[in-house]
Amino acid sequence: MPRQESSCEEILSLNNGLLTKIFTSSHPHPTFRNPIRTVGYALLLVTKGKLSINVNFASQTLNPRELLLIAPNSAYEIVDNRSASMICIFFDKNYLLNQGVFFNYGEMYKMSHDNPSFKLTLTKEDYTFIYYDMLGLHKKMNAPQSIPQMENITHNSFLKIMYDVFLVYNRKRQYSPVVHDSKADLTNRFLNLVSENFKSERQVTYYANALRITARHLSQVVKQVTNRTASVVIDEMVIKEAKLLLTSHQMNISEVAMELSFCNSSFFGKYFKKHTGFSPSSYKLSNKFAV
Repeated sequence: MPRQESSCEEILSLNNGLLTKIFTSSHPHPTFRNPIRTVGYALLLVTKGKLSINVNFASQTLNPRELLLIAPNSAYEIVDNRSASMICIFFDKNYLLNQGVFFNYGEMYKMSHDNPSFKLTLTKEDYTFIYYDMLGLHKKMNAPQSIPQMENITHNSFLKIMYDVFLVYNRKRQYSPVVHDSKADLTNRFLNLVSENFKSERQVTYYANALRITARHLSQVVKQVTNRTASVVIDEMVIKEAKLLLTSHQMNISEVAMELSFCNSSFFGKYFKKHTGFSPSSYKLSNKFAV
């Protein structure tokens, strides 16, 4: 995998799963030659200029007062940020769990297909509140941690930002939060298992056995929550990873096939073409950022 991924994971780990950064046109975010994969969440707010970015192989342009939430395991590439200034928050799933925050991963998976990048254009009022809250969190993160209750103060600042973002999202998209029930919980567990094992396991029966339910029941529940069957979810994760590996040009096609546990490059080629319409070689050569 690209070196940037492990570095990001290490940096988040050293900062207890939460990190803030401010990038300006004079001190910009690195522009990556190849896409990298996120290990946690990234919340980007553009404050000035324009930011060109590819998320899950789809091109985006962010303007001032536009906010982007990138979900874990997404492939992203910053193409051009020479004129952009932005403030960013990076956090991992464990940080959310430690704060008692439940993100319905199944619902987020469904939303990520309806709105792949969680992009929001903020009103001036919403922008002002969220920007200054993000700036305040950044200052708290860089304050001496020896200050009494600083950790709790930081956590509360972070939670305020996240809930404000979701309030804006709900208002704009008329989205009703899904209740945390047994179906959502099962889907969350399934998606977490897939994210950890999809490189070696592509059969629904493997995940059903791990969850101690039938494959039919698993697919029915996952379909109700994500609007996709369990097998489609697995295939989508495999294809997204295959595109990332092919685009990075760090492996040849045989090595990509081996990395994804296909018995040979021919079988991988048929699988990839079935799901994308491209052969691995033509996709690798064209290096297109289109799903």
